Amino acid sequence: MIRKFATAVLVLTGLISISGCVGADQSQTPETQMVNLIGEIRQYTQKKDPRFQILGNGATGLLEETPNNSVHNVEKLITSMDGFLTESVYYVHDGPDSVKSQSKDYITYLKAMFAKPKMAGKAVWTLDYIKDATLQEDDEKRGQADGYVSMALAGQNLDRIPDKKAPFSNTKDINRIQDAENFLFLLNPGSFLKKEDYLNALSRTRYDVLIVDLYYGDTPLMKNDVDLLKTKPQGGKRLVLAYMSIGEAADYRPYWKNEWNTTRPSWIQAPNPDWPGSFKVCYWSPQWKHILYGNNQAYLDQIIKAGFDGVFLDVIDAWQYFANK
Repeated sequence: MIRKFATAVLVLTGLISISGCVGADQSQTPETQMVNLIGEIRQYTQKKDPRFQILGNGATGLLEETPNNSVHNVEKLITSMDGFLTESVYYVHDGPDSVKSQSKDYITYLKAMFAKPKMAGKAVWTLDYIKDATLQEDDEKRGQADGYVSMALAGQNLDRIPDKKAPFSNTKDINRIQDAENFLFLLNPGSFLKKEDYLNALSRTRYDVLIVDLYYGDTPLMKNDVDLLKTKPQGGKRLVLAYMSIGEAADYRPYWKNEWNTTRPSWIQAPNPDWPGSFKVCYWSPQWKHILYGNNQAYLDQIIKAGFDGVFLDVIDAWQYFANK
């Protein structure tokens, strides 16, 4: 799963209060609440910049019509997003250093779900993690044959620029996510000793879309930093998107308050055991939305101010945690 790493792990001390989410509209399912949040983000960004793009990860389950996820939800979700990313589509981890083919039934299910945004003219991207170069090539060819933009990476750290055999050569301007032929995630730039090294390395890449973190270390990127990344070295403009989790809070983000280390507010729920420092949130709560958007200090507003072309929404599948409680 795509995540930004913590730059430091905070030690939690004392008693931690975990209670049920308050202020939830009991007439709305967790699925509907997530779709509504994405819809609100869409409306907000459109008022700021009609060209602003939204790419999301983990939304596949919300493309399925169920008793708790209406056809209206599906249509609203597709309208609200420009692109849908899904991981582990053709290959899935089968141990620390090995992968196995994804099940045929699941691939068939994904095709049925992906057909919906594709029919609406939205982009469908896949990202698989495979060390073997031959399997990487096979993965990307299968995705292309199915009408997706598919990329395969050797690892999930998303901390380096992959060494691809052939350089990309698309010189067209990329004005929409749907125009892209390839993409690069680099969310953990800790291997670059200086911000200038990090930005210069990214600027030399030939990808159509770059997805990066708003922050380098403890400092947010500025507009001149982002502008440096917007032109491909082979010619043509590209998109630069910023990462933002909407389903979990992180104790290494600047919005985290020190007092939450001992007593968390009720809208911050259980820790994610797979990602130290990350916590499920009641994503419909006004407190969380205030952190995400709608004021000068909000995360999305900082992304817009820095001149990013769009946002990459992660942990959309957080609704499953509440649906299964």
